[in-house]
Amino acid sequence: MRRLRREGLAVARLLLTSSFLDDVAGLDPRAEEAVWAKLRLVASFPGVGSSLIEPSLTSAFGDSCLKVSALMYDILYKRMEAGEDGDEVVVVAGVIPQRRVR
Repeated sequence: MRRLRREGLAVARLLLTSSFLDDVAGLDPRAEEAVWAKLRLVASFPGVGSSLIEPSLTSAFGDSCLKVSALMYDILYKRMEAGEDGDEVVVVAGVIPQRRVR
């Protein structure tokens, strides 16, 4: 896999789960573009997400899950330890409508 770089800095490798891809496939084009824009931010700064996650989401996705918002959706992801190549890995778990969790 090719290493992405932004202005000379390494960018985290995003691993997209099948459930995330299914979630994105159901979004309208505007929401989908907002999700991809947020994931570009997450790739550059993996710690940008909030750890203040609703209990129903922590039970489904785990305690170490982080979220970022895009339009009316929360993108859920987990930061993984850097592999042997030194690249940080971010596992993107899903996209949840914000009104569904509240």
